[in-house]
Amino acid sequence: MKTIYIQVVLILLTVSLTAQNMIGYKPDKIEKYIRNNYKYLVKESNSRNEYYKYLKYTDGVAGMTTVYFFLSENNKCSRVKSMYVHSLKDEVIEELDSLYTRKGPNLWTDRNKRIDAVIKLVNEEWFFTVTIEPERKE
Repeated sequence: MKTIYIQVVLILLTVSLTAQNMIGYKPDKIEKYIRNNYKYLVKESNSRNEYYKYLKYTDGVAGMTTVYFFLSENNKCSRVKSMYVHSLKDEVIEELDSLYTRKGPNLWTDRNKRIDAVIKLVNEEWFFTVTIEPERKE
């Protein structure tokens, strides 16, 4: 019973990270925010990529969520990509609908920050992703 309770709590906590539009934030602000609000997330520093600079967080052994905060050349968050197991999809969509303006199937916008953002949900075979990135002005 205790195991089921812990899993339910992790699922509920995991879902709330989807909504965090951290575009424009510096790494220290992101790390502080995660540390203060999502204590269950673990910063992963064992993966490296020579093309992208990013912060990576996972929910540890639960294996239900991975979040990347991609950083620009000026060391600010330029994109957030969250990956989730399919069992969280309904909860994630519900949260996205409650916080952002739906623009179509699996597409939302955020106009409440200083940088307008587009939020996209994409289904993959083993997981789904939620990507938050600045809206491209044409």
